[in-house]
Amino acid sequence: MRPGVLAGDAAAVAGEATAAVRRASRDPGRAVARLRRDLRSFRDRHRLDGVVVVNLASTEPDRGPLPRCLSSAASLEGALRARRAGRVPASVLYAWAAVEEGMPFVNFTPSPASCVPAVRERALLRGVPHMGKDGKTGETLLKTALAPLFVARRFKVLSWEGWNMLGNRDGRVLEDPAARSTKVADKDGALRRILGDPETHTRVHIDYVPSLDDWKTAVDFVHFRGFLGAKMALTFQWQGCDSALAAPLVLDLVRLADHARRRGVSGTLPWLAPFFKAPLDVEEQDFGMQHAMLLAWAAEASEAAG
Repeated sequence: MRPGVLAGDAAAVAGEATAAVRRASRDPGRAVARLRRDLRSFRDRHRLDGVVVVNLASTEPDRGPLPRCLSSAASLEGALRARRAGRVPASVLYAWAAVEEGMPFVNFTPSPASCVPAVRERALLRGVPHMGKDGKTGETLLKTALAPLFVARRFKVLSWEGWNMLGNRDGRVLEDPAARSTKVADKDGALRRILGDPETHTRVHIDYVPSLDDWKTAVDFVHFRGFLGAKMALTFQWQGCDSALAAPLVLDLVRLADHARRRGVSGTLPWLAPFFKAPLDVEEQDFGMQHAMLLAWAAEASEAAG
């Protein structure tokens, strides 16, 4: 365990930061240097051949347009050196530190992290694989599996309403409207891209329910029209343990990202799309199609390995 970086985080996260972390986060350039030292120390202390960095931090609030210095690797590097990177989110600083150390980076959150042009550019230059964003573990997983059914059967979805209740720190952080809007955008966007119908009314609610602890519950109502205009409905409830749903995905992503590193792959990893709500460089949102992409890549990788 090492002290983190505080930059643009939700109030629930900022409120838990120690005075030492606040002081150390005032200079993003020095914070990145410290992160890089921590990563190297971890690798050397455990005598590791490689390290994969996974962002599992709380969702960062949407603070509007990102700083201009994130438009290119040179701009971000200059801003960090000149101490002009004050508005750069913590997730981007973590991603930048990982890429600069040549370590694969996985963004399991809706935060910007490695999605910004500066980090993407540097990852290609350094030959580092990275992928994200926003792990797909519950309600959105079901949506991206069920929505193609309605499209294939020519059912016109009139409304798709979703209610999410979370009990852990995720839920508490998402009480912040700006953080919640970041999460909702990914959850709603995946569904809308599959349905492809601008007339469909969709909405996602997220509420913090402390008594649920590490469990989450989602209830969805789908109102659709079938043959001769008959209106019908589907309602489903999903309840799962947040950590138990996410943990095996994270373990697989670490293995797959490290495999990409050992094969010399750099940049994004599109075949990991089924793990994410908003997979980088992938338009396809149908979970079945995404899974087929992963299987095709696995077969190719197995064949190449002999």
